[in-house]
Amino acid sequence: MPDIIEKESREEIQHPHVDVPTRTRFLWGLGGFADATITYGTGSLVSVIYINALNINAVLVNLACAIPRFLDIVTDPMVGHLSDNTRSRWGRRRPWMLLGLIVSAVLGLMLWHPPRSAAGAAPSGFGPLLVYCLASPTFWYLAVMMSVLFAVGYAAFSIAHAAMGYEMSTDYNERTHLFKWRLIAFSAAGFLTPWFLPLCMWLEGPRAQVLKGSQGVVGVSVMVAGLILLTGLPSVFFCKEKVAEHKGEEKISFFHAIKLTLHNGPFWLLVVSNFITKFLMSLTGIFFVYIFIYHVGQGQQAAGSAYLAIFYNSINIASLLAMPLIATLTDRIGKRTSLLLLLTMSAVAYASLWFTFGNTPGAFLQLNLPWGGTVALQWPSLFTGVLIGLFTNTMPMIKNSMLADICDLDELTSGHRREAFYGAVFVTTDKIAMAISLAFQGFLLVQSGFDSQLDIQAASTIQYWFKALVCFVALCSIFFYPLTRDRVHAIRAQLDARRKARGPA
Repeated sequence: MPDIIEKESREEIQHPHVDVPTRTRFLWGLGGFADATITYGTGSLVSVIYINALNINAVLVNLACAIPRFLDIVTDPMVGHLSDNTRSRWGRRRPWMLLGLIVSAVLGLMLWHPPRSAAGAAPSGFGPLLVYCLASPTFWYLAVMMSVLFAVGYAAFSIAHAAMGYEMSTDYNERTHLFKWRLIAFSAAGFLTPWFLPLCMWLEGPRAQVLKGSQGVVGVSVMVAGLILLTGLPSVFFCKEKVAEHKGEEKISFFHAIKLTLHNGPFWLLVVSNFITKFLMSLTGIFFVYIFIYHVGQGQQAAGSAYLAIFYNSINIASLLAMPLIATLTDRIGKRTSLLLLLTMSAVAYASLWFTFGNTPGAFLQLNLPWGGTVALQWPSLFTGVLIGLFTNTMPMIKNSMLADICDLDELTSGHRREAFYGAVFVTTDKIAMAISLAFQGFLLVQSGFDSQLDIQAASTIQYWFKALVCFVALCSIFFYPLTRDRVHAIRAQLDARRKARGPA
């Protein structure tokens, strides 16, 4: 695998305040597009295709998707530990990133051919329903596919890719701006991934109202696999961590790595805050799809999915425009204060949808396109989308920058660089939150009275979805986060002095 060209090394010398050249930032950040495509291009289609299109019981589908995520409690830290302790001519990260991309692309093509159960209609009651799920070949097929996709493919790429970013810069502010590029690419993918479901239906033509994307998704998945490889491979081939710094570093055991991590207080404060916000957002996030299809779109599958895609696009436009502003804000007031502000405003953003997700005639705006035809926009929902993009979707940029600071603190106290392990544990808490929320989502959807065979859902069902969505609450345990700008600079100075005293690797 080629290393970064010599020109970039010269740029670093000529511009000492820029740790990472712009071209390298872009190529590494492009991996965020692959990350989002795996998560939302493949992962988010599973629920709506299996439940809404294939008419498979929601509890079965969500349990099958949730159980593999609990495996990540072990597999994600293990992948991170293996990456941290990999010693190869290509570094610690790139071999794992390549493996993850290939597995993710292949599994994305295999997801849409499940064996169909002949067990009949799902029974009522928790016990009988659980037995029904465990006896279904559809359940086990989906559980295995999702396990390999996320526990192997997505984990190997995303954990190693983020860890590479943690060690590409040692500057407090530069780290935020570096992860800005990754989040820009992640948000750019958000322009495209919401249109995968409408594209599935458009490929089906007049049959879309009946098929609901179940056949079109096969063709779309080929495009998704291509996007994953196209946007993920530049990070593998043209970016690298500083391999020489780790050649002489002693390897540590997996259990010793766990012990060291358990004693890192700032890390766990960040984890707790992230876990609760992620759980609450994931728990009710499933209802966005159904509100747009059955309430805003009034049962029209193609139209409702298009309104949803436009809503998601408004989120990503706002995110792209907001990230430079939030990065600058963070430079001025610090990461902790910025994150507290975003958490508070995110709660306001979610509450606003109670007033903006309507289906009255005045909520729709007809736009005449320059090339002919018209398109209808449900314009009030765009207000909520902008707020979510501005305040909610910019938080990962700050959290990842904080995590890089935490890795400096860990190196100061333990003598080891373990970016991938910390990143893996952090991502694992994300997945645990999603797993718990997924396990509940199916029951919530069934409890709401949803019936995928109906074009129009009951008013009480839609009201249930609205009430669930506005129950978003942000947690502010980050109040106690102790790594301020001055503290991080002091840690960095000690680490640089230690490296200088050791001499060249």
